[in-house]
Amino acid sequence: MDDPIIGLGASIQRQSTTDQAAEALRQAILSGRLPPGMPLREAALATELGISRSTVREAARTLASEGLVNHQMNRGIVVADITGPDIADIYAARTAVELTAADALTTTRDPEIYAGLADLVDRIEHAFAHGDVTAALDGDRLFHTTLVSATGSPRLRRFHAQLQQEQRLALALAERSRRELGRLTDDHRQLLDALHGSPEEARAELTSHLRAGAAELRRLLDLLAHRNERETPRG
Repeated sequence: MDDPIIGLGASIQRQSTTDQAAEALRQAILSGRLPPGMPLREAALATELGISRSTVREAARTLASEGLVNHQMNRGIVVADITGPDIADIYAARTAVELTAADALTTTRDPEIYAGLADLVDRIEHAFAHGDVTAALDGDRLFHTTLVSATGSPRLRRFHAQLQQEQRLALALAERSRRELGRLTDDHRQLLDALHGSPEEARAELTSHLRAGAAELRRLLDLLAHRNERETPRG
């Protein structure tokens, strides 16, 4: 099997550039090229990216702050794993914040926010239909970010942004696996319709939407676990 880090250095324009190194690794992780649990060897990465090992460490610190990698004893830098408890905790926190946002939006009926959400639904559906994983993920992230802006709370927006950052890897994996997960359509338009309705309708649909997202990620974990079991040599 080819070494998955070969070729990552193609996007690096200048040596010792932490931001470029972090971006090369970020895209490789979010695309699935570097899968969860994979160790990232400093020396090999430094050679491939044409940078120093200290710059690799700086890039890793950036990615660790985004929840994409972590440091493990005796293994060094490792692509972050996704766990069931993590998913449950993140979605519980997201639900609390986004229900507050739905209450605010159905009270203020801010036309600018509704218009922004409608544009994003169009963008998500177009990306979904064309298999554009990156655009679909960006649209989903921005839809929920725009919804939370209805609260008018900078603290809630910062907290929500942190939660979204922590689940970027899981969402990327789920989007690429949508056919395996049985998800062939997107439900953001249904959510938007409910947000135009009563507060009760909005809360019910948003809760269902987030529960479905959490369940989808849990199914993905099961798929990955079964796949790893099949691929692990016995004996």
